Amino acid sequence: MKFVKQEILSALLILVVQMLTSFMIAYFTDRTWSLKNFISNDTLIVFWVTYLVCKIAITFFMKAILKKNENS
Repeated sequence: MKFVKQEILSALLILVVQMLTSFMIAYFTDRTWSLKNFISNDTLIVFWVTYLVCKIAITFFMKAILKKNENS
């Protein structure tokens, strides 16, 4: 359960940083910023899909390595 809480907090921190960065870029470039445009941005979607795939792969390989070390 501790691992899940840590991952959720990590993902929320990344999301907050992305939102603040997006807002600052919009502010300094005089563009309008909205949550709808932020969420539907292709860059954001690609980042989170890639993030999830990498986290799942890392978790899978770490469990496989731990299992292999336990059997040795």
